[in-house]
Amino acid sequence: MKKTIILILSTIFASSLFAHNLWVQASNEEVVKANIIYGHNFPHPEKIAQEREQLFKPIKIIGENTQLVLSQKGENYSYVGKEKLKKGTYIVQANYTPTPWIETADGKWEMNKTRKDTQKEVKNCGVYSMSAKSFLNIDNSDGEFVKKVLGTGLEITPLVSLSQMKQGEPLKFRVTFNGKRVKFLEVFGSFEGYSKDEMSKPFYAKTDLKGEFVFKPLQNGLWYLETNYKRDSGDKDCEKIGDKASVAFEVK
Repeated sequence: MKKTIILILSTIFASSLFAHNLWVQASNEEVVKANIIYGHNFPHPEKIAQEREQLFKPIKIIGENTQLVLSQKGENYSYVGKEKLKKGTYIVQANYTPTPWIETADGKWEMNKTRKDTQKEVKNCGVYSMSAKSFLNIDNSDGEFVKKVLGTGLEITPLVSLSQMKQGEPLKFRVTFNGKRVKFLEVFGSFEGYSKDEMSKPFYAKTDLKGEFVFKPLQNGLWYLETNYKRDSGDKDCEKIGDKASVAFEVK
């Protein structure tokens, strides 16, 4: 039994070893600024490989009466707006567009290909996408807007306001896909400084029949939660679909 558990865990870690994660962080300075964080060391951005720049949509800032699309400036993960945000609560959103990947028999991955695009032996093919959210609360607004479900793709949404996100408090979240609740999905979480390679995480839960779970942060600071929704595509040329979502927020 112990050997079986070790084998399963080894398989999980091996399959995720080269998989990148996606987060997003923003600040309201002389203008609003945001970074795509694509890698493993939350919340520190790193340069995105040139051939993968095409995979990311510009960062969006969404408010109750506002929607801004930021422009890329400086390092390729860095985005800026034209002005400073006004008082309110905002959702910051980054997206990695659905992209086909194949894993060949030698263990290498090739982007923008399916089985029909190569003569090599293919072990796996999947179409993968990622989305990331975080929040900006300007001038101590109530933070209720974070409970809004954007309704596109895989999404983790808090059912509490930012002011309720406190250490030791049970906080409820919901997972949706295109606005519909997703039950029995695994959720993992970690906080800044816990692990540099993101291979171990202090929080685990599974969504219930309502697509909801409870997160109780025993540590204050910057946290994230993430989930991965995998399913069969029904397409013999590329048999898997995988959507990954994260949400980052401050716990007081």
